[in-house]
Amino acid sequence: MTIIEKIISFLRESENISIGFNEMNFISADNFDEGQIGYSIDPDGNSLTTGQPGSWKEGWIVIGNDNLGDPIFVDCSDTYLPVYSSQHGQDEWDATLIANSLDSFKSILEYLKELSFGRESPNEIEENPIPQSDLKDFFNTVKRNNDDIEIWWWETFLENDV
Repeated sequence: MTIIEKIISFLRESENISIGFNEMNFISADNFDEGQIGYSIDPDGNSLTTGQPGSWKEGWIVIGNDNLGDPIFVDCSDTYLPVYSSQHGQDEWDATLIANSLDSFKSILEYLKELSFGRESPNEIEENPIPQSDLKDFFNTVKRNNDDIEIWWWETFLENDV
């Protein structure tokens, strides 16, 4: 299986996640190429990768975004396929590692999906907040299985929900 096939397979299996005020939305496998517009290519299909510091990198493939519109992407130049995010709308892309691999990211999403059950909307999370012990377990598990990541990204993703 090629890297792109692996990413498309991941996208076919992935579901968007809503938890309180936050969302993680994945591009459709059928619209994979369109999901790259504004990142690696412009609307006419011209490359936006310049090789300059802070520019979009050649091996980065967008798989989704968070509720702020920040992209979630895979670095295909690394055989482990690490997953990153970066703030959209800045003058340059500053990648933040959020999972050591695509497989690890999938595991994180499965755990996050469990935490989101019955907490998909702001009203639901207000009525049924995530217990602090469950959040601590989530962060510890994510960090233990992804030793090089920036755990603050996940803490920030869930901060409106604690």
